[in-house]
Amino acid sequence: MVNLNPIRIMSWDSSNTGIWLKDSLGDPSHVNVDGENLTYPQLVCQYIGMTLDDDEYFSILHTQVNDSAGKLSILTGALNKEISAEKLRSIHQLFDLHRKEKGLSPSRMVAFLDGYSLLPTSKDPGLNRRIRTVLIDLLKKLQQSYTEGTLHHEYRRVTTDLVKWIFNHVEPALKEIDFVQGLPAFLWYGTATPSEKWFLTYLADFGFHVVIFNPTDEPWPKTFLSIEDDLSYRFPKVSPDVKLLPDEMPKIAGTVAFKATQEINEILHHDDSGLYKPFQFKSYSINSIRLKTTEDEAFLISKERAMIRPHFQVSNKQVTIPVVFAKLLGIDRNRKRFWNNVHSLTERDDTHVIRQFPFTKEQKTNPLFHYRDALKADGKLDPEKMRTANWWTYDMLPLGTQTVIGETIAKHVNEPILIRQSNETIEDLQLYVFAQSMVLPNFVIRLLQTFDYPQFVPTIFIYNEEKGPELSRADANALCMMHHLGLDIIIVNPKGHLDIEKWVQEGTFDIHFMDDRSFNEPFKEPSVVQKIFKKFL
Repeated sequence: MVNLNPIRIMSWDSSNTGIWLKDSLGDPSHVNVDGENLTYPQLVCQYIGMTLDDDEYFSILHTQVNDSAGKLSILTGALNKEISAEKLRSIHQLFDLHRKEKGLSPSRMVAFLDGYSLLPTSKDPGLNRRIRTVLIDLLKKLQQSYTEGTLHHEYRRVTTDLVKWIFNHVEPALKEIDFVQGLPAFLWYGTATPSEKWFLTYLADFGFHVVIFNPTDEPWPKTFLSIEDDLSYRFPKVSPDVKLLPDEMPKIAGTVAFKATQEINEILHHDDSGLYKPFQFKSYSINSIRLKTTEDEAFLISKERAMIRPHFQVSNKQVTIPVVFAKLLGIDRNRKRFWNNVHSLTERDDTHVIRQFPFTKEQKTNPLFHYRDALKADGKLDPEKMRTANWWTYDMLPLGTQTVIGETIAKHVNEPILIRQSNETIEDLQLYVFAQSMVLPNFVIRLLQTFDYPQFVPTIFIYNEEKGPELSRADANALCMMHHLGLDIIIVNPKGHLDIEKWVQEGTFDIHFMDDRSFNEPFKEPSVVQKIFKKFL
């Protein structure tokens, strides 16, 4: 019979975790075998954050696994949820009884689990008893964590998962236990579901070693596993997301110069530094917010870098870009000032001038099948499903740009700012927006690829002389997409007539009533002198 008495160590060498685990019973001053009782040091620790180089971080992780000589195994992504049909029926029967009894106590629950053969039976009575007593204590903690106690909807799911994993992971590990090798260790990387957190707690309470790699510094390892600061090693930075765990050690290493560059970049070019590398945020999401401006400010702000505009922010892998979306009804009586303002924008390489309509094509195909294929369970568009579909039209672009476009389409479709037409349902409107947004004009794609988010914001300048077809609904939808994508938009109708107002909801853009109306004011190109002067600026 084996009676386990794990004693948690109070400090450890984070660089040699694997080596320590390989010989965790090698120090006689910490290990005591007294008949059937085994007292031994137990390691429950965590690594918080990441190194400056991702490959170096994953090399550290895999080094600990490799150095342990099989004592440390990665549990993330390897949890086996398989269960026999017979055991699954028994679980359903047990929870039917649990409901009728208005909640079995943890002790009775474990007794019934035993009675229904839902717990492994070890040949060693000491281990057999420990499987059950540790589970009773854990179910008590689980019960106390819910206001509804054992009747909470999550209680059944967690208990069921615990049964599966005790059979599939704990029982095999206990078959090989002895006083020479001790208990194995399990490594967990990244975030975890409630069931996974409770199973890791069960492993730690039972006496297994548990090593957590926590790149985003989530609080649950401390809450569930009681890991204090002395058993928490902190890397230089906290990752904003959980990167994919490679199956093996990266076969690449950074040079000293590369690592030094990474460290300098982390110090100088972090999200709040204001000192950004070119296209540093190319993989970030975009959140555009409209600045309410005067007509003069619309031109002035359009010439400013995004990062010095009010309300610019970078956080949580998202860039908030303050943008101009303004309509000028009429024209400035001071023509010289007006055309100077216009030319200061239109002479820039990142400004696109539109003078004729329509500038985008109306899509006639029915996108219903593609649209419904890209919906999530909550009925909203899933950007990732769109991006990986065979009908996705932007697959030639860099992944960061594709992601931004997909997220923008989802945002625009889920909450359209176009006006519903007569007899048009919400779904009809969403289908229209979806179809039109899948084919953005080429000039928009070009501007997006050259748009470095904290720097100068591309501008769409529309001068509507009304000498031809009107601004179409498809044009209006494209403008809405450009607005969501973080581009500045200034529309001038010198006659003071309505155009975009017919299609886009009121309040989406600023409206400025100018002091003059002109019914014959062609677009004025900059003079030769202005163009020459520009070359010497």
